[in-house]
Amino acid sequence: MDIPQDNSIVSPQTFPYMVASFAALVGLGLIIDVLRGNHGTPDGDEPGDPYTPLNFKTMGIVAAAIGMHVILLEIAGYVVAATVCFWGVAYAFGSRRILKDLLISLVFAFVVYFSFSKGLNINLPSGFFEGIVEKLPLEIFERLLDKLPLGFLDRILPNG
Repeated sequence: MDIPQDNSIVSPQTFPYMVASFAALVGLGLIIDVLRGNHGTPDGDEPGDPYTPLNFKTMGIVAAAIGMHVILLEIAGYVVAATVCFWGVAYAFGSRRILKDLLISLVFAFVVYFSFSKGLNINLPSGFFEGIVEKLPLEIFERLLDKLPLGFLDRILPNG
């Protein structure tokens, strides 16, 4: 980052340092609060409800999915990495409709990929699709979205 060399007190580094200092102070305050014995009540629980321990299996699956995203991003590209990550998180939170979740994850990853690459002109790693995806015009995807029947997502996504 280029930092101006004039004698200004406010520079591009000032705000990030302020935010980091504030976050460190809040974190230190929370650590002191917990060490004093003040444990908060989890969201959705009332004081006096039985304590439910952490679900380490779910946390492990989510951590593995995010780790796979980091590993696969440069190797396989954004679409594959994001599909694996989205599917892994859905599986961790209890969904067992593997094919449906994979399809939704793949569609969502492609939508995000094209939104960034074509809409915002921000290049994400292409991976396996390098050279193929860039040649496809945006109009193809607009026409595909227009051809979807009304209520298509309502049939795929669960009610709620």
